[in-house]
Order: sequence, then structure tokens, then C-alpha cells
Amino acid sequence: MSDPQTKVEESTSLPNKVEDVAKNAVEKAVEAAVKEAPSVPPSADKTGLATILGAAKAVEAGLAAQRGTDPNYEALPAFALKYAPLMWLNSGEQYWPGNPLEFLENTKPQHKTGAPVDVPPDLLGKPESLKLPAVNDPDVYLTFNEDPRTNSHIEKLISLPGKPDPTTHLSGSTCWIIVADKSHIVEPGVVDVFYFFFYPYNLGTFVVYTNFGNHVGDWEHSMIRFKDGKPIAIHLSAHSEGHSFSWDIMEKMGDRPVGYVARGSHANYAKPGDKAYSKVPIFGPVDHADKGLLWDPSLKYVAAKFDPPTGTFTPMKAPHPTTTTTAAPPTPGAAPTPAGASSAPPASTPVYDTSITPEDIVLVLNFQGKWGNSFSDIRFPKGSLGDKFTEFGDKLKNIFHIGKKQESGLQQDEKKKSVGLIQKLSMLRWSEGPTGPRYKSLERAGAQWNTTALSAQLV
Repeated sequence: MSDPQTKVEESTSLPNKVEDVAKNAVEKAVEAAVKEAPSVPPSADKTGLATILGAAKAVEAGLAAQRGTDPNYEALPAFALKYAPLMWLNSGEQYWPGNPLEFLENTKPQHKTGAPVDVPPDLLGKPESLKLPAVNDPDVYLTFNEDPRTNSHIEKLISLPGKPDPTTHLSGSTCWIIVADKSHIVEPGVVDVFYFFFYPYNLGTFVVYTNFGNHVGDWEHSMIRFKDGKPIAIHLSAHSEGHSFSWDIMEKMGDRPVGYVARGSHANYAKPGDKAYSKVPIFGPVDHADKGLLWDPSLKYVAAKFDPPTGTFTPMKAPHPTTTTTAAPPTPGAAPTPAGASSAPPASTPVYDTSITPEDIVLVLNFQGKWGNSFSDIRFPKGSLGDKFTEFGDKLKNIFHIGKKQESGLQQDEKKKSVGLIQKLSMLRWSEGPTGPRYKSLERAGAQWNTTALSAQLV
């Protein structure tokens, strides 16, 4: 283990060549304008000079927005990164964290019934499509171009670039941080910081003979509640609910809480182990969480502010650089730290993801539809023309006793029940795509959306 060392948290990554060229152009334009200014008589028309300066400022503002450093944006509170959660992904994980915008590129919007949504070809798969009224609709599903029911090894759904590096703990996935001021909902000084993680695919839990609850697209989150900048509670999402805990009892690495992500379902837990989350005894679904690969979501993030009264999102810029002490990462496979205790945090330098523009941040967070397939052919089955003729022929055979015995009413009822059962089982196997962050009860009064109580023991 290396000695602790002091690092400076930077809000930008390695220089981008295109950005450098643009910045140089801005500097030259401003320099030329300044040199020109003294030679222009006070009474002369300075439209040309004003145009140059205006263009220069516009370019610089655009670059600042792209970097997440636009001075017009509020800065992300430093405590949001200081206490950001660290997540242990399962040792048997097959479907890694991803990016919603890359996911979007491989989808086509469809209505719940499977009918396609008309989108201009030049906007299909692009963030701008999310603001079209026909697309930004609760009944629209971003349907993946390949069907996971016929191909279980779709690279874009496996999202291998999102697999964290075992040394740096950096993933190719971006963490979506949302800050919500709860001063008028809970009490003055209370701020909730949500950390959203997107996974392109959710592998359902294995029960008896198959996986139930598979779905394309998966949004999970952790939420830390702060009072006057100090963490007091945490919520970890799991399936339709999750668990909330007092800050004091959480396992930590330094100042940062530790979560455990279940294999496939990506449900978040406060400690490793097997997690039976259904009321069905014996054969009910069970999540599995352990110390596989450690992921530090703060190493690649974007941020936005959510205003509960209006339900609006505003991009946030990176916090001002601060000095922090970091240490070498923990040893994989080591025994979990006792509740409330701390181990050494991994060395990290939070980086704002400049590849995602402020406008795209808002478009993703504002999307009202579902991030995944509806599997409409299961929920709204439509027989083919051939099926209709076959059904009609069977009815004729039953009426005229042609070729087979006439089915009794009881037999026909049993057949319908059988088809209904198959459809229901298919619906349990293949769930609909999830809603995005805006529908995760960001305005909640409690740390958990349906209660203000905190769990007394880690789960």
C-alpha cells in the first residue's frame, strides 16, 4: 500500500485538441480587437470591433459550457464529490455500467403497443430527438435495435467499456449527479444529492429454470442526505424500493460510503451477501452481492440541479478545485469493514465528463418516456394473418367435425387459460424498460420515497 498523498481535484480532463485550437482562435481574436481599439476614433463606427468581441465571447461561453465551467451555472457543492459513494460490482457481473446517450444511438422510439414513432432521420438516435413532443411522452419506449430474446450477447448491452479498471477504478460510464435543495420540504440546510447509474441491460434473477425480470435499460441510484454540508443519511435503490440508513452505520472508505451492486439486477445494498427481496418463500428471487470490482463513479460525472417546486433541471459546473488527501485502494477480496468503520479510500481525481453538453444533460433528465423495450408483442399480442386463417379453420373443423374431434367448451376454456398463463410468464420474464431519473421521487421528503424511517441494520 502506498503512502497517502495530496492531490488536487481538477474539473477537466486531458486537453482536447479541438478545444485548444478554438481557445487559441478566441485569444487571437481578442488580442487583435484590443490592438485595433486605440486606433479607432471615438466617434467612428465600432461595429466590426463589437462583432469580433461578441463572437469571441460566444465561442468562449460555448467552450465553458462544454467543459461544465460556465460561470453562469451554479457550482456543484464540493461535498457532493467528497462523500460520493463507492460501489462494489459483483464478481460474476456480465452487464456493465453504460451511458444513456450511447444507448440512445442504438434505439428507435416506439409506442407502448409497438407502433413506431415518426422521427426525422437526421434526429434519430440523437439527444435532440428527446425534446420532440412525439418522443418525449410517457407512453414512448426507446426500443433497442437488436432483440435480447434472440441474442443474449449483444455487445452494446454488455457494455464492456463500462467495466471498471481494477487499478484505477475508472469506468467508461458516466455518473449523473443531481442536487435537490430540500430546505422548504424537510428543513433549512437539507440538501439531497442523487448519484444515478445507467446500465444498458438488466439481467433478471434466476428462479427455478430461467431469469425473471429481464429488461433493456436500467437506472439505479444512491442518494445522500446532507444537513449544512454534512452527510446524515443515505438511500440505496433496489428494485421498486430500496433501503435507507443513518450515515453513522454505513461501511466507509475514508469519508465515502460503500455500496454493493447485485449481479445482473444492479440493485444496491449496504453489505455483501444473498438478498431475498420477494415475499415468495423458497423459490423467490434472490440477489447476490460481493466484492468483485470496485467502481468509483466520481471519476467521470456530470451534474445538474433539480428544483422541486417547478420540476426543472439546470446544469451545474464542476466545483472549485480543492485539496484532498487520498490513499491507495483497498485489497480486493478483503473482509468487509464493520458497520460505521472506515478503511482507506481509493486514490481518485473527480473529472467532469466534458463529452456531454449541458443541453444534453437536461434532455436526458427531462425525458418522460421509458429507457428500454416495451416487448409489445408479449403485452399486446397480435396474431398474423396465417394465425387468423388457422383459427378460422379450427372453428370450421369443430363445427363440421372435419379431421378432428370437436373441442368441448371446457377444453376450449382450458386452452385459453394455458395461453394466458404462457403470456403472463413471458411478461414476468421480460419486463418493460424503466423510467429515467425525473420519476425517481427526487422531491421526496424522506430519505426513502415512501417512508421517513431509516433501517436500523445494514441490508
